[in-house]
Order: sequence, then C-alpha cells, then structure tokens
Amino acid sequence: MRQYWSGASFMLLTFVVLAGCTKEEGPLYVPEPTPPGEPVDSAFFSTEVLPIFTAHCWTCHPDMANLDLSAVGAYASLVGVTSNNYAPSLRVTPGDPMASVLWHKISGLGTYGLTMPPSGATLSAAELQTIRDWIEQGARDN
Repeated sequence: MRQYWSGASFMLLTFVVLAGCTKEEGPLYVPEPTPPGEPVDSAFFSTEVLPIFTAHCWTCHPDMANLDLSAVGAYASLVGVTSNNYAPSLRVTPGDPMASVLWHKISGLGTYGLTMPPSGATLSAAELQTIRDWIEQGARDN
C-alpha cells in the first residue's frame, strides 16, 4: 500500500511540475462568427493593406530601425512585433486595434506621439477602415 501512494505522489508531483513549466502565450484571438446570411467582408493584407503602406508609409519607413513597410518586410515588421519606442506595446496586436500602436499612430488618437503620416495628409476614412478591419480580423498575412 505504501508503494502505491509513493507512485501516485510521484505522478502528481510530476504533473504539477510540468504544468508549472508551460509557456504563457497571451490571449488567443478567436474571431466572432458572422451571423448567417450576413456577408463576410475580409480585409486582405497583400491586396488592400499593403498598397496603403506603399502609397503613404514606405517613403519614410524603408528597411531601417527594425521597421520595414516595404512589400517584402511590412508584415514581419508589424504583426506581433514590440514597438521600439513604446515597448512593451505591440505594433499590431491581432484582433485588437486599440492595443496596436499602428492604429493609434494612423488614427490620430495621440496616445503614441505624432499622427502618421506626419505630412498633414492623413489616411482616408476608407483606408483607415481597411486597416482597422484587417487588425480586427486577426491581422492575417493573406
């Protein structure tokens, strides 16, 4: 009987130790399902969001200071990447525009300094909505 308890105790201790070693990865983004019959309007990074960056952002943000908004590096430089100036905040937090430094910078909220682009020509309402939709939909590389 004593051997049974020591084996069970060992198994329990092993489980507790292994459970304590799991990595905390933060909240999981699970998009809400679209109600039946309602059209799904997905924002696509490569065909809708990236052209906005190319037209308005790439001139000032080529590959330098770990922020590359070129066609090749934009996604990898933005999504899930800690902001250099506003750490620990992420540049783009998938599913949450209000937790994304990018959204604050382009929408003029002023939380993270100057509104981008700084030339005074802000993004159009349609461009802002496209970027917001993309972030809300999980900031996918599609």
